[in-house]
Amino acid sequence: MDWLQFEFDYQLDLERLTPHLLAVEAHKPAALTRVLPPQWREPSPEQDVAEPADETLQLRLKNAANARAWVNQRFTAGTPPLTLADLLTMHRMVADGATGDYAPGTLRSLPVQVGRREVGGLHMGAPVNRLPRLMDEYVGFITSDRLRNLHPVIQALIAHFFLVTIHPFGDANGRVSRLLTAGILLQRGYNVHGGFYALSDYFYLNDIKYHSMLHRCWQLPPPFDLTPFVAFGMEGFVMELRSIGSFIKMKLNRIVDREALLASHSAPGSRRLRAH
Repeated sequence: MDWLQFEFDYQLDLERLTPHLLAVEAHKPAALTRVLPPQWREPSPEQDVAEPADETLQLRLKNAANARAWVNQRFTAGTPPLTLADLLTMHRMVADGATGDYAPGTLRSLPVQVGRREVGGLHMGAPVNRLPRLMDEYVGFITSDRLRNLHPVIQALIAHFFLVTIHPFGDANGRVSRLLTAGILLQRGYNVHGGFYALSDYFYLNDIKYHSMLHRCWQLPPPFDLTPFVAFGMEGFVMELRSIGSFIKMKLNRIVDREALLASHSAPGSRRLRAH
């Protein structure tokens, strides 16, 4: 990608996205429920780095839990718009205790290259000397009326795309992008729990396709055509919400069956049978 021509601009075919929007809205109640499948109550595995040792994994899970709690408090409906300081706080929290060239809570000071052959090649993050200005522009872009007039899930996916495109941190860019998408959904009153898992779990399960979609966007001439990437993300969001809906139905059916069983045991006829 040519960073000299980079702009915060994109194309979206909203007509093509309409079926996905309708599906998301149809399953919206599942995103607001507090009844969640077990896998949504546990931290997702981090797959943007090599498998960590047990001690490192425990630290990462602790960091992730603290960061999620912070996002839940910071991005309630009606709170002030996202700032660069918020993004730096997210990174500091998820990368707390990390060692190496990249300090938690700061923009990277070294070049970074991501990708691999099977997903479409390599992508070079934004030049270090442009990061401070780009990140200020990024925050203004994702909090602009242009994006806020879009559906919350579309806004969250566009914010995700441009953050991983810039790749402002030396590591944990994926973890920060997941916190960011959750914050956008929470702040717009759309989602209580799903933002932490619905998008990221689907990306994990479809890792090759996810990264291939990103590389395809990066390799085409600007402005970025984000329609395929956004459609892919919305499909995953709906799939995860459907899984919550199925889980809730199973729980409700069990409650109904249990109540029916208790009622049958307490009926007069059942007591007479036990007496004999």
